[in-house]
Amino acid sequence: MRARGAAAALAAALAMGAAACKAERSEPAGVANWDVTRTRLEDATGHCEPTDLPDGRKGTWCFLQPPLTVGGQAAEVDLYFGGTQPTSPLIELQLKVHACDQEKADAWVRSSFGAPYAFGAGRAFWKNRYLYVALIPAEGSRCLIRFFPLSEQKELERIQAEPAPR
Repeated sequence: MRARGAAAALAAALAMGAAACKAERSEPAGVANWDVTRTRLEDATGHCEPTDLPDGRKGTWCFLQPPLTVGGQAAEVDLYFGGTQPTSPLIELQLKVHACDQEKADAWVRSSFGAPYAFGAGRAFWKNRYLYVALIPAEGSRCLIRFFPLSEQKELERIQAEPAPR
């Protein structure tokens, strides 16, 4: 009898733990296969090259990743990692949408991240418990959707301070 009770209690505890794990991940931490809390340089596909990051750190830029679809629009995927070692963490996921319909891109981001916390001059910014998202118009009809882990707040502040493209 005690063994059955202990087994039932253990099963209940495991079920509660699994439910807590699912609830904890109710907010996205990235897009498709790219997750700012889990993706490491060794997970990247495409072509990767060492690069100097805007803040002076050494990092790795990976491009030629499989494209994604953003609001019915094709998006190139670039990944930036905070180092050159295979275990270096993903510090930016950048989606480049050429011939961007900004309204469609905005609706796509809102479908996963809700309303932005700040917007203006065609830019919009989101935040959840895992990452920041920035939707930024670029030259011509392009737009960028940039995802940063919360540890990259300084980079987000840097792009927020940049003048809007004309």
